[in-house]
Amino acid sequence: MEHAEGVGSKKGGGGIASESQFKLQRKKEVESLLSKGEEVPYTFQDEQDDQVRSNPYIYKNHSGKLVCKLCNTMHMSWSSVERHLGGKKHGLNVLRRGISIEKTSQGRNGQAAQDFQHQQKIIEAKQSLKNNGVVPASKIAAVKDPKTGLVGLAIQVNYNINDKEYDASGSDKLGIPPLIRIVSGLELSDPKQKGKKFLIIAYEPFENIAIELPPNEITFGKDQEIEANMEGVDELNRKCTVWDSISRLYYIQFFFKQAEEDQVAA
Repeated sequence: MEHAEGVGSKKGGGGIASESQFKLQRKKEVESLLSKGEEVPYTFQDEQDDQVRSNPYIYKNHSGKLVCKLCNTMHMSWSSVERHLGGKKHGLNVLRRGISIEKTSQGRNGQAAQDFQHQQKIIEAKQSLKNNGVVPASKIAAVKDPKTGLVGLAIQVNYNINDKEYDASGSDKLGIPPLIRIVSGLELSDPKQKGKKFLIIAYEPFENIAIELPPNEITFGKDQEIEANMEGVDELNRKCTVWDSISRLYYIQFFFKQAEEDQVAA
């Protein structure tokens, strides 16, 4: 860089550049590099990148601008970001987010506590039984709907165990009626059961009952609602089961759709 009129310079030689002259020359060099599409490193960029990485709400977008994802604001420089971080809007949004996270955490903890209490009730009920894991007596009969001609099954399970060595009152502490579920053979570990279908009747702490079903699809009419007060259960349990808590008898009834070949034959 030549400056003939600089202080202490000689004619034809390079003089001492002042600070303003150096900045001007630096600006020209930067503009020259930018016009050629080259990226110019600045000494403050590393420090700025560290600040961006340390703040969970600030990030750089594709165009290099700084964005606060909490407030959805865009900033051209870090000084603008610092003013935003110290402002009222960002402070309120941080406070709201903290409250939201706290409520979510409390909700999860509350659900976990309810699940734990339910499991404790099951354990206490099982421990109160002198002969845990008793298989209740059951009766199965084939039935036919006189209106539709569909055939089905009627099942009765007796959970009233008349045994002096058996305390059946423990199962009532759970407050949950027996439930049924259709299980495909694909869910079972035994490869011999892959093509079969089973009805599972469960009532803690009694042993489950498994009944093999034909491959036909189960059906029930729109007006088939035999248990009205069973909120929170699926359609199968709501429409096909009845629990008599006094006699401790559990009733199940459903019908099967006719196969296509049976419909053609009829």
